[in-house]
Amino acid sequence: MNVYLLNMPFHEEEYTRFSEKWDLIEDEYLGISIVHSILLNHNCNVKLCTLSHINDILDEIIKLQPDVLMISVMQSSARRSLELITSLRYNHYSGVILIGGWFAKLAWKEIFLHNWPIDYVCYVNAEGVLDEWLENPSSNIFGIATYNNFTKQLLFNEKLLNNEKSWINNYIFPHRKQGRKTYCIETSRGCPHSLCTFCSQSKGNCLSNKWTALPLEIVKKQIIDLHNSYGAVFFATTDDDLAGPLDFAEQRINALSKLIKSLPFKISFTASISVKAATNPKILDMLLDCGLIQLCLGFESADEIQLKRYCKSQSLEDNFVAAREVLKRRIPILPGLITFDPFATINTINKNISFLFNELHHYEIGKLTKKLHILTGTPMERLVRKENLLIGDYLYYEYRFQHKEVNYIYENFKKYTKAIKENYMLSEKKIFSSKEILRIHKTIINKILNQEPWEQDANNLIFLSEELK
Repeated sequence: MNVYLLNMPFHEEEYTRFSEKWDLIEDEYLGISIVHSILLNHNCNVKLCTLSHINDILDEIIKLQPDVLMISVMQSSARRSLELITSLRYNHYSGVILIGGWFAKLAWKEIFLHNWPIDYVCYVNAEGVLDEWLENPSSNIFGIATYNNFTKQLLFNEKLLNNEKSWINNYIFPHRKQGRKTYCIETSRGCPHSLCTFCSQSKGNCLSNKWTALPLEIVKKQIIDLHNSYGAVFFATTDDDLAGPLDFAEQRINALSKLIKSLPFKISFTASISVKAATNPKILDMLLDCGLIQLCLGFESADEIQLKRYCKSQSLEDNFVAAREVLKRRIPILPGLITFDPFATINTINKNISFLFNELHHYEIGKLTKKLHILTGTPMERLVRKENLLIGDYLYYEYRFQHKEVNYIYENFKKYTKAIKENYMLSEKKIFSSKEILRIHKTIINKILNQEPWEQDANNLIFLSEELK
């Protein structure tokens, strides 16, 4: 079987790379790499797409005419995926098309209801179903839907499906390539909370075993194999929550710490844990002791009402305690903070920016325009739709702000951010950690929040800061 494997590139206008993250972590998507390994195990001839432009991808597929086209689709690449598939069918590509990825997990019903010209949608972890499909694509497999069976699959008990198709029992190591500075590893899958109204994991509410830890021997083998094969010593953990459920978080981190310290070589890694876990000094100390160099924490808001609307697991006080504990240890932090959502007010924006600058001492200018993304199939989509604020369609949603003055703030933050980034690119130097730059940010931000003229002041301050670079 000849398979063309495609991790669909994002729409640039529908996806933003945050410089603070990508300075440390390269793109690597374990899901597509795991599928690659499964295909090779079945002796498939796999062509992994390395192109980024839609027309080039289209031309290559038409030229190669693979038996099967497999596409991993995210929310930010759904529209582009549909455009590609439609163009392929228009150009008489008759091969099998199978869709997977997070968009498939969240919105697989929408794919059929909107008549995508595809054959299969895999909406569960590939390890549990893909082997069976490759042996007999025409078999009726729960977790891989078709136009003939998707209505029946809608009625299938998802808890039973989750238990029956256990990915951990069929775990397979991702197919890797050499030459990377960093390699991703996973020590678990799922989120122990899995209730955040905006999150792709919110679909996990109907599934059992929302967070599952990989056995430590598998984690250790991942690290050792990558080190022996590629000399890897820097890793990015892909876990939604490295620590897992709070009742066992300290125990899990202790076990991972001992594993890492037992390796015959030193490693460093980035990780994500819950804010509640980050209030535990023992957890932070153990992570630091075994090589943590950057920590991602989903604070999301410094406003209590927003936190409740997001259904976050932590309290407002937890946010402030975690911030203090992390900064006390000088752990580089990648904070999740949603400055704008459909219901934002000037008051919530003020609180969030104050938390970012004054509590986290985090100066990344991209956070000024951090906007909540509405994912298809999530509770937040239903809430925003109910308030008649939703714009767009299931492929990619936008929204109106409930309060008109917030739109003014958002648009002017975008203008200021663009000016700073252009100046930053021209200078070819990193200036955003400077306290003087923070002073500039605060001055301009306050003017924008007060709806005062700011452009001339911004130009003057940026020009005056040139000597700092």
